[in-house]
Amino acid sequence: MLYCLNPACYYPKNPVDRTVCHGCGEDLSKSSKSYLFRVHYRLTKCLGEGAFGRTYLAEDTDLMGEPRTIKKLIAGTSGSMQGKIRELFVREAQQLYNLNHPQIPKLYAYFEQDNALYLVQEFIDGDNLSQEFSQTGVFSELKIKSILQDLLPVLDYLHTHKIIHRDIKPQNIMRRQQTGQLVLIDFGGAKQTSTNIQSQPGTAIYTPGYAPIEQMMGHSYPASDIYSLAATSVRLLTGCLPTTDRFGNFQDEIYDRHNLRWLWREYLQKQGKTINDELGNILDKMLAIMVVDRYQSAKEVLDILHAKISVNLQLEPAFLERCQRELARYIGPMSSFILQDTLAKNPRILPQQLVDVLSTEIPNPQNVKQFKEALL
Repeated sequence: MLYCLNPACYYPKNPVDRTVCHGCGEDLSKSSKSYLFRVHYRLTKCLGEGAFGRTYLAEDTDLMGEPRTIKKLIAGTSGSMQGKIRELFVREAQQLYNLNHPQIPKLYAYFEQDNALYLVQEFIDGDNLSQEFSQTGVFSELKIKSILQDLLPVLDYLHTHKIIHRDIKPQNIMRRQQTGQLVLIDFGGAKQTSTNIQSQPGTAIYTPGYAPIEQMMGHSYPASDIYSLAATSVRLLTGCLPTTDRFGNFQDEIYDRHNLRWLWREYLQKQGKTINDELGNILDKMLAIMVVDRYQSAKEVLDILHAKISVNLQLEPAFLERCQRELARYIGPMSSFILQDTLAKNPRILPQQLVDVLSTEIPNPQNVKQFKEALL
């Protein structure tokens, strides 16, 4: 198949034997490889296509070919559905414009052309956690702790700015390939709101299996995002992602929707697996059914996470042994001295932080990536 990269093309998919796009008449020998759009964006690849839009990889020719992601909302659907999709698209632009955080994609441009809307964003080179799960299987306890430590400060930033994401799930969390840092994406459902628990209901935007009950009913609070982050964590920890059968019925092995009860601990026990009690208790409170029973801020969770399990984490012999073994692969005998010195200077260091510090001792960037992947 030849894919026409002309963003104005309504039928970009062409048989390989065509020379001219049947959707727009462009020369496929050129438009299927790259397409110069709005003078300085050269579209080089289609990253994805859905019912209402497409996402392209582009180069900004005015900035030394820096990569960009261009999202296009395709016009054409009539009625209230098109209006709602358009509203979410505009909302994403507004939210990204007002945010400035290294773990949230930057917005470079927003415009309308030929009755279609476009967002130009920072390109995140890497996989989302759903793709990562497909490649590596269930996440370790250490990896779940790392996810919480990486994303709770992002939630704290959002909630401080009175923004609730409302759609935290593995597909909306990307890991930068070069640094391993997690990035929260897709702010189409984000909502500017008050933290007042008596706030009026709004549009129910959520993904089944990750959203708390109050969000399904149109109410969202900072604690709703905290719930979704914990739901993401226990699903990656158990490997039980929600699915639908061939009849479209929702299937979930670790949540009893009739009794409103999570079964993730029982599932791990059946698999013969255990989890640190402190971490398990933290996840349980994040997943409390009633909003008032959960942590009320991301900072509160982060503080408790650090206070309750940081000492235990640094004393896990298996993890420290792996750190030394992996570090020795790249810097040799000095690895044990560097590890001991790092722990002496930072007695309460967390696993993610330890990996980050040790990685600075590795001279080759590619080896740094492999080192982090082996440990996290």
